[in-house]
Amino acid sequence: MVRAALIWLAIGFTFGGLMLADASVPGNWRAWFAPTHGHVLFVGWFLQFAVGVAYWLLPRKRTDIAPLGYNERTAFLSFIFLNIGLVIRVVAEPAPRIGYMSSGIDEMLIVSAIAHVGAIGIVVVQLWGRVTPRPVRRKNREST
Repeated sequence: MVRAALIWLAIGFTFGGLMLADASVPGNWRAWFAPTHGHVLFVGWFLQFAVGVAYWLLPRKRTDIAPLGYNERTAFLSFIFLNIGLVIRVVAEPAPRIGYMSSGIDEMLIVSAIAHVGAIGIVVVQLWGRVTPRPVRRKNREST
């Protein structure tokens, strides 16, 4: 997830650069990609980076069934849902602004949203049990 987040960071900065150079680059990049740029940087970079770090750093309750403290296949499924949802959004969201009109755009955005909700649902379920209070350490007071 952290590596994918870095890729989305590069993509987001590329969109941002094209938007800043809008007057010099053919096209209307600001109008086409303004909301998409935000999604790429927030969901692709920030959210995915935070989730990747959370999987890495939160305390783990390791078992024979889950040696990493979480189910790797399920975590990978959340990664797939998050990134497929974002790719669909990056394609569908600017399409009407660019001039591509299709009746399937709304359906693509719905699929993207469902994929994102599914990804975050998986993350919450996987990490919920790892966020537990630690026992309070009491100082031994020695009698003198």
